[in-house]
Amino acid sequence: MDNKLSILVVDGHEQNLRAMQDMLADTELQVLTAASGPQALELLLVHEVALALLDVQMPEMDGYRLAELMRGAERTRLVPIIFLTEGAPQPQCSFRGYEAGAVDFLYKPVDPRVLRGKIEVFVDLYRQRRQLAERIAAYERLARTNALMLAALSHDIREPLTVLMLNAEMLIRRSELPSLKQAGARMKAATTMLRRQVDHLVNLAQLPETELRPRLARGDLSRLTQQRLHASANEALMWAPSSLASAGDTEGEFDAGLVAEAIDHLLLQAATHAGDRPIRVEVDGTTRRSLLLRIGFDGVLAEPAALYLFGPGSTVEGIAAPQVGPGLQGVERIARAHGGSLIGSSPQGHGTRFELMLPRGWAELG
Repeated sequence: MDNKLSILVVDGHEQNLRAMQDMLADTELQVLTAASGPQALELLLVHEVALALLDVQMPEMDGYRLAELMRGAERTRLVPIIFLTEGAPQPQCSFRGYEAGAVDFLYKPVDPRVLRGKIEVFVDLYRQRRQLAERIAAYERLARTNALMLAALSHDIREPLTVLMLNAEMLIRRSELPSLKQAGARMKAATTMLRRQVDHLVNLAQLPETELRPRLARGDLSRLTQQRLHASANEALMWAPSSLASAGDTEGEFDAGLVAEAIDHLLLQAATHAGDRPIRVEVDGTTRRSLLLRIGFDGVLAEPAALYLFGPGSTVEGIAAPQVGPGLQGVERIARAHGGSLIGSSPQGHGTRFELMLPRGWAELG
């Protein structure tokens, strides 16, 4: 059996079946023919069809009854049906055909060009529906695979983090050297944040896109950013003092919990790659419709780090939705859930910068 799409033609007259086969001989369609309703049902048990052309007047079972049986079966309930009949147009016949589930009702003789055009439309729709079903099935398989890999990966990450946490605590408690105590405290804080980010990313990855719905409430982005900067887990990550500058009205409507997690993750990435360079944080509320959070530092990312954070594509300054790498996907998803965006760049001579944009919400209407 080849991979041609099939259509079913049911007609009580053999010459009509041959004429339909001849008319569609130059197409890539496989034309299945049946001289009665029972023969058509037997074919439908074996073949999947993109369209059914049914003659109304047939022996044993008329086209209306065949259409009702097709609509009542799970396998064929979505197959488009076009009725063909002889005689003068009669409104009651057309109404009955549409009530039986037909998508069209044509009277013989039918213009071959018109019929071929209708067939092409429904065959194209069938192809699109089948492609969509295949993509959904592939996405579901990928989602199941990703869930398994994510569970295994998170376990593999948590185990060494536990070991690091125990060793950091041992340095803090048993060392008499201040430098070692400080190193232990830094290690403990970084391990705590990494563990929290792993939990957060695992939770985000397990949620479908449509289920990440921020709980919007009035808040001050500058105040929230200051709180996260002074959180002990974040302060311990900084090799050099960080700075915070605010401008304009920094109040807006956002999910403080999700945005706090986004800020923490951006600070973690900045601290990881800034080294002993100071980190600059800015909250810009000078525009009417949006709030901007910028986190940056001097220095250009190495190629592996840039690939991890920004992905393989090149980023363009000012583009609202550039591609991001796996290191920023969680933050970018939070931004998109708010209707905002995340931009990252690390060009030569300009340093590295992350820019999170959030719509202001209620305030933009004031």
